[in-house]
Amino acid sequence: MRTIFILFIFFLTLKADFLGNFYMELQKLKLSREQQIQLNNAVRKHHSFLYKWYDDFNKVNNEIVDSFSNSSLSADSAILNRSIDLESQRVSAERNFLLNVYEILNKEQRAIFGEKIRERENYSRILQNRFENSQRLRQAENSGNPFEEIGK
Repeated sequence: MRTIFILFIFFLTLKADFLGNFYMELQKLKLSREQQIQLNNAVRKHHSFLYKWYDDFNKVNNEIVDSFSNSSLSADSAILNRSIDLESQRVSAERNFLLNVYEILNKEQRAIFGEKIRERENYSRILQNRFENSQRLRQAENSGNPFEEIGK
């Protein structure tokens, strides 16, 4: 459970870094005053969702940890389903935010912005792969065969 939680937090950190870089890349574009206002409104709306989401996530996570320590956690428990719902809400919110940004930018800005985001995603993917490989290596070392999981 702890390993899953750590991986989940690492994934969220990568996503948070992605959004931070996302905002930095938006600021580098030559935006009109109207685009700046629209983007600021989209960012505010997204941030208000994230604040509520993180609060809900922390509550659910605390309940999961409490249930785990009480030995009352089961695979079909409502709290795990709530956790899954929260994740799907976050994915939907991220997608909607990106669609809002897409509608605000013009064709040239979209091309520049898309290329920068691809670069950032590739970098994040490299970091995530390194982390996953180190986890597999650590798991293989703990199992007694350091070459067991490396090739997978």
